[in-house]
Amino acid sequence: MKIKLLTIASLLALSAFSSQAQAACSGPPIMIPGSSAELEGEIRVKSGTSCSFGVSGIQGAISEVKILQMPKVGKAVAENLRAHYMAKPGYQGADEFTYVFIGTDQYGGPMRVVFKRKVTVVPNL
Repeated sequence: MKIKLLTIASLLALSAFSSQAQAACSGPPIMIPGSSAELEGEIRVKSGTSCSFGVSGIQGAISEVKILQMPKVGKAVAENLRAHYMAKPGYQGADEFTYVFIGTDQYGGPMRVVFKRKVTVVPNL
């Protein structure tokens, strides 16, 4: 199954999901310069909550998402063409993980966009 992404602006969408809070994670969008890139960005995640990462605004189709480097403290999974990070309950501090979106660009060529996320886990008050 492929998700087609049609808009011209290239941004990484950051969306949070949590049963405990609406604003479980936050971070600025990351500009995607093309169909082959290695990018880095920072996020803040509340302890014991989760974040979900997908792409929007890139021309082409994503066919696969893989976790390339697992976090040292939290957990990461790739499912439904999204990367998910789960912060360990009670933990506060730094973590990081890396994931990749794989697919084809708007011209049928290969697409591989790698994201390294530097995570700051904060208390969930």
